[in-house]
Amino acid sequence: MAGTIMKLLVVVIVGLLFLVPDTMQLSVNHPLHAVVERLNKVEGGGYLALVISTAEDEILLRNSSDYQPDFFNPFIIFAGRTFNFGTFKYQQVVHVLAGKPLSNVAATVQMMIDLFPIKGIIDYGSAGTVSKEVIIADVVIPSQVAFTGVWSWEEPESKARYPSLKIGEYNSPDAGNNSLGHITSLKTEVYEPTSISKTYFFDVHSEWLEIASRLNFGERPTVLLGEGYRCGSSDIYVSNSAYGTFLNKKLNITIVDTSSAAVVATSIANGVPHIVIKGASNRPGLNSTSKLSETTKKNVLKTVSTFVGGLYWQSEKTHANVY
Repeated sequence: MAGTIMKLLVVVIVGLLFLVPDTMQLSVNHPLHAVVERLNKVEGGGYLALVISTAEDEILLRNSSDYQPDFFNPFIIFAGRTFNFGTFKYQQVVHVLAGKPLSNVAATVQMMIDLFPIKGIIDYGSAGTVSKEVIIADVVIPSQVAFTGVWSWEEPESKARYPSLKIGEYNSPDAGNNSLGHITSLKTEVYEPTSISKTYFFDVHSEWLEIASRLNFGERPTVLLGEGYRCGSSDIYVSNSAYGTFLNKKLNITIVDTSSAAVVATSIANGVPHIVIKGASNRPGLNSTSKLSETTKKNVLKTVSTFVGGLYWQSEKTHANVY
């Protein structure tokens, strides 16, 4: 009898879970309740979310002929974040600045997923290149991202674990012992809708990577994507060339930024399709010009536009096949 009752309880609980709405319901007393309710009536399966690195990238988006703000509610401010609404390349979109540090990025993305019906997330903006293969103004669509600032700082005499940064190896003019010891990179929890595991690298959504691989981005900018391209994220802005070399040689990191891993990790936890599109705007140890930075931002937006257009036609093709 007890076993039967327990089984019935499980069935009831599972049934209730299926009744939980996809988005968070604001209290009727919340000043934004009516606005959010209207925004959540969007057609086409929900919003395509754009998580943008900088204010300059956001300005380029707004000034693009492909973008039109929502006539009734072009933006709302919630918990200090400004969520902007409109259409971009025939898609209903909501865009927001990523912010810093990584904890704020993750909170912003989770908030967006909880508040609005999100059908996919594009994290885009600028990054630093730590690979000789990637030159400034190239655009990289990595297949994996990692939290490269999750460390265990070891004593000098402790045994180094891989991958480990031995400070003494970078002493100048000669390598040797160093009281700072060495830093060991640690694995990070991967939260998925029904499981938890640990890894160094988070896999970017394979279906969206496949869509990107089939698109024609044109000869310029140079778009590098797929296996072999990795992005490392941390709350450390990498200006040191020696550290950039370490990331590339020991972790096979291609580009570095301060947002992507948080966006991807949060997307995976919620089962939301996602992709990372970053332009190489600088290289650790080298000065970059404002002109090159501007060119990189334009290259990134062009790449995002091509990808969003590809998503639109893909969805139209799927819709046509259904009927």
